[in-house]
Amino acid sequence: MFQELLNECDGDKSIILGNGFGISFDVAMGQDNFNWGSLLDLCDIQEGSELHRVLSENQFDFELVHQKLNNAIDILNLYEPQSPLVARLEEQIQYLREQLIVAVGASHPPSFVHPRTQAERQQLNGYVSNCRRFLRSFNNVFSLNYDLLLYWVRCNEQPNLGRDSFTRLDDDLVFSPNDNADFFFPHGSLFIYRDGVSAIKSGSSRGNPILARLEDNIEHGKFPMCISEGTGLQKFKEIKKNHYLLYSYNKIKESSGTIFTFGCSFLDGKDSHIIEAMCRSDADRIVVGEFQPDAVARHRLGHEFARVQVELGTDKTVVIADSAGTEIW
Repeated sequence: MFQELLNECDGDKSIILGNGFGISFDVAMGQDNFNWGSLLDLCDIQEGSELHRVLSENQFDFELVHQKLNNAIDILNLYEPQSPLVARLEEQIQYLREQLIVAVGASHPPSFVHPRTQAERQQLNGYVSNCRRFLRSFNNVFSLNYDLLLYWVRCNEQPNLGRDSFTRLDDDLVFSPNDNADFFFPHGSLFIYRDGVSAIKSGSSRGNPILARLEDNIEHGKFPMCISEGTGLQKFKEIKKNHYLLYSYNKIKESSGTIFTFGCSFLDGKDSHIIEAMCRSDADRIVVGEFQPDAVARHRLGHEFARVQVELGTDKTVVIADSAGTEIW
């Protein structure tokens, strides 16, 4: 049904991609690499430990926790330089870095980083071409994911697909609002870094591939900007602190025509801010792609959108569409 609605849709179209985008790649490849909800799922950080509690209290923002641990060390070195807690916190910082590197590596299948055979490379290039064709159907593409799958699709062995509001300034790719941009990451991503209240994007080259660059950055204490755990309200609070994230989020509200979502669970209010942005937008219709939804799933999603619309006083047409069989890869 999702594919049929997409094929029949005239006028402007936008799409918001969730974790189901990566899972659809897994299905195409016969793998299981993207079946995770957050970076924490890929880390070996014991629930209930001091580090886990600090992460939890800070909405699992790895960068913020890294900063707070460093600040604590600075204070201790001023007041109690001989305290054994200094060494303990330094160990925690190193472990946090190591675990995020593990998460970055685990979130990306080796097959699309280093194809083993020519046949596999041809297969992957075919998937990329199909996905790029799918993405070209939309005026704007929003990703709520942190992984590099969309990054790879946009630039793998071909000219970059679309524009993402980053422009080169000296040696950096810096955020620069662009009316022609059509790819947005309102939750940040592994290749986007805070630059005060703005953002910088990490680029890549054959000599310095993106995964190696990310791992090197983390080892040197430069953490990616990923708005992950927490409620929609908590996420929106963090989004408002950064010009790039807020710019990307507001672009959802500027969408017109039909907004499609693919692979977004909208569970337990975790992305209620995204629903709110869609309902506040200029779009006439919202098509929520859900994989083989049963009656319970349709009711839950319908109720969540209805609840937000009542709060906002909007009346968008919302369609829950089966996304099985969608032609992405």
